[in-house]
Amino acid sequence: MSDHGAPLTVPNWQPGMMSDVLPSVYRDIVEVVADAPGPVRAKQIVPRIGLPAETGKIEGTRSKLKRLVERGWLEEDTPGMFTPARQWTAASPNSR
Repeated sequence: MSDHGAPLTVPNWQPGMMSDVLPSVYRDIVEVVADAPGPVRAKQIVPRIGLPAETGKIEGTRSKLKRLVERGWLEEDTPGMFTPARQWTAASPNSR
Protein backbone atom coordinates (compact mmCIF):
# COMPACT_ATOMS: atom_id res chain seq x y z
CA MET A 1 0.00 0.00 0.00
CA SER A 2 1.82 3.07 -1.18
CA ASP A 3 0.39 6.50 -0.70
CA HIS A 4 2.48 9.12 -2.41
CA GLY A 5 1.50 12.10 -0.32
CA ALA A 6 -2.18 11.17 -0.53
CA PRO A 7 -4.37 12.79 2.13
CA LEU A 8 -5.21 10.61 5.10
CA THR A 9 -8.66 9.19 4.63
CA VAL A 10 -10.96 8.56 7.54
CA PRO A 11 -13.72 6.15 6.53
CA ASN A 12 -17.25 6.62 7.81
CA TRP A 13 -17.85 4.26 10.71
CA GLN A 14 -19.99 1.24 9.93
CA PRO A 15 -21.11 -1.64 12.17
CA GLY A 16 -18.30 -4.12 12.62
CA MET A 17 -15.55 -1.63 11.79
CA MET A 18 -12.69 -1.44 14.25
CA SER A 19 -10.22 1.40 14.72
CA ASP A 20 -7.56 -0.56 12.78
CA VAL A 21 -9.09 0.75 9.52
CA LEU A 22 -8.09 4.31 10.50
CA PRO A 23 -4.78 6.03 9.69
CA SER A 24 -2.45 5.52 12.66
CA VAL A 25 -2.75 9.03 14.14
CA TYR A 26 -6.56 8.81 14.05
CA ARG A 27 -6.43 5.30 15.54
CA ASP A 28 -4.27 6.62 18.39
CA ILE A 29 -6.77 9.43 19.03
CA VAL A 30 -9.76 7.04 19.04
CA GLU A 31 -7.93 4.71 21.45
CA VAL A 32 -7.02 7.55 23.85
CA VAL A 33 -10.64 8.74 23.85
CA ALA A 34 -11.91 5.16 24.32
CA ASP A 35 -9.56 4.58 27.27
CA ALA A 36 -10.46 7.84 29.02
CA PRO A 37 -12.85 7.61 32.00
CA GLY A 38 -14.98 10.42 30.58
CA PRO A 39 -15.08 13.14 27.92
CA VAL A 40 -11.67 14.50 26.91
CA ARG A 41 -10.42 17.73 25.34
CA ALA A 42 -7.92 17.99 22.48
CA LYS A 43 -5.27 19.42 24.84
CA GLN A 44 -5.56 16.30 27.03
CA ILE A 45 -5.12 13.99 24.03
CA VAL A 46 -2.07 15.68 22.49
CA PRO A 47 0.51 14.52 25.10
CA ARG A 48 -0.98 11.00 25.13
CA ILE A 49 -0.35 10.57 21.40
CA GLY A 50 3.23 11.78 21.78
CA LEU A 51 2.93 15.37 20.56
CA PRO A 52 4.16 18.51 22.33
CA ALA A 53 1.32 20.47 23.95
CA GLU A 54 1.68 23.42 21.56
CA THR A 55 -1.22 25.44 20.18
CA GLY A 56 -0.63 24.20 16.62
CA LYS A 57 -0.61 20.55 17.67
CA ILE A 58 -3.71 21.03 19.81
CA GLU A 59 -5.56 22.75 16.93
CA GLY A 60 -4.49 20.02 14.51
CA THR A 61 -5.67 17.35 16.92
CA ARG A 62 -8.97 19.19 17.43
CA SER A 63 -9.58 19.20 13.67
CA LYS A 64 -8.89 15.44 13.59
CA LEU A 65 -11.33 14.97 16.49
CA LYS A 66 -13.98 16.94 14.57
CA ARG A 67 -13.38 14.77 11.50
CA LEU A 68 -13.80 11.63 13.63
CA VAL A 69 -17.10 13.07 14.95
CA GLU A 70 -18.28 13.78 11.37
CA ARG A 71 -17.47 10.22 10.32
CA GLY A 72 -19.22 8.61 13.30
CA TRP A 73 -16.19 7.44 15.32
CA LEU A 74 -16.54 9.94 18.17
CA GLU A 75 -19.22 12.17 19.65
CA GLU A 76 -19.03 15.76 20.86
CA ASP A 77 -22.08 16.25 23.08
CA THR A 78 -20.48 19.23 24.83
CA PRO A 79 -18.39 21.60 22.65
CA GLY A 80 -14.72 20.62 22.89
CA MET A 81 -15.42 17.46 24.91
CA PHE A 82 -15.05 14.20 22.97
CA THR A 83 -16.31 10.70 23.79
CA PRO A 84 -16.43 7.42 21.84
CA ALA A 85 -19.50 7.16 19.63
CA ARG A 86 -22.20 5.14 21.37
CA GLN A 87 -22.84 2.81 18.44
CA TRP A 88 -19.11 2.11 18.14
CA THR A 89 -18.63 1.27 21.82
CA ALA A 90 -21.78 -0.87 21.78
CA ALA A 91 -20.39 -2.87 18.86
CA SER A 92 -16.85 -3.17 20.21
CA PRO A 93 -16.11 -6.63 21.60
CA ASN A 94 -13.69 -5.27 24.22
CA SER A 95 -15.97 -2.60 25.67
CA ARG A 96 -16.22 -2.52 29.44
